[in-house]
Amino acid sequence: MKDASRSLVKRVLGWLVGATAMGFFIQRVVVHAGHMPHVAWDASTVAVGIASTVFAAFAIVLSGVIWQVLLRDQAIRFPWERVLSLYLVAQFGKYLPGNVGQYVGRVVLGRDMGIPVPVTLATMVTEALWGAGTALGLAALSLCLFFDAGLSFLPPWANATGLMICFLGLLASPWLSITLAKRFVPGLVVRVFGENGISPPGWLAALQVSFLYVACSLCMGGVLQWQSHYLFGAPPAPLLQVSGFFALAWLAGFALPGAPAGIGVRESIMVLLFTPIVGEGTALALSVTCRLATTLADVLAFVIGWVWRSAQSRSPQPPQEISQ
Repeated sequence: MKDASRSLVKRVLGWLVGATAMGFFIQRVVVHAGHMPHVAWDASTVAVGIASTVFAAFAIVLSGVIWQVLLRDQAIRFPWERVLSLYLVAQFGKYLPGNVGQYVGRVVLGRDMGIPVPVTLATMVTEALWGAGTALGLAALSLCLFFDAGLSFLPPWANATGLMICFLGLLASPWLSITLAKRFVPGLVVRVFGENGISPPGWLAALQVSFLYVACSLCMGGVLQWQSHYLFGAPPAPLLQVSGFFALAWLAGFALPGAPAGIGVRESIMVLLFTPIVGEGTALALSVTCRLATTLADVLAFVIGWVWRSAQSRSPQPPQEISQ
């Protein structure tokens, strides 16, 4: 009962913070609506909109490849098309209240496909830790290069040095936590992960995952570059800067429980980060068009994944290899 109460309190707090962030964002939009640049829709701006959606969808595909890498690192080998199509479908669950629907969906669909639940849980934890770590690393590098004095709305420790320490700690955490758990609570490890337990991720997998997460952030950085320049006429900003700032905004929305797909939280952080670069009116407009592109990308990824899974269900599947 206590665990259920704590979980409820966390969800309620998450909803409150998410609602506050959404309220802040809406208030800024209302105040600066007259100063927000308007998009002159023509062939070039439509092309930018389509390219933004495609590149945002490609970032989702890369995230699915990350899960495949982590599964193979744990000796779970399914054809990439089955894993990727499952991921694309499950990922749309992030729009459900609580911001955990994508994980529940992946566990359920993965179990039905034959992926052991403990392995799915372990890979998702590693994925989340390394995703957060990579985002912090990019954000730290961006702050160091472009905002060395820091930003006033961030806590005092969240400067380039503080974020880099968190980055290194999160990257090391899968090895450290698994090693400590096996040493001090081996019985719990067996109960959760079975007799074969769970293995720390390999270094090759760590390099591949880190590279793929950086590629995801660069894709979104490219989307923001195109939108800010070609839709709103802002001077082009360095790709590393916009990628790192988006990574920090994404992380804020990802880490907050209760905000579906980080709605409101991500936009509020984006406005604060991008205002010094492009002005508050353009930052507000950019956060709206970025959300529109990522939402359309999620819909596109879901449709592709659903059709792909349907096609696979009609064709015979080869035997799968699961070795632990």
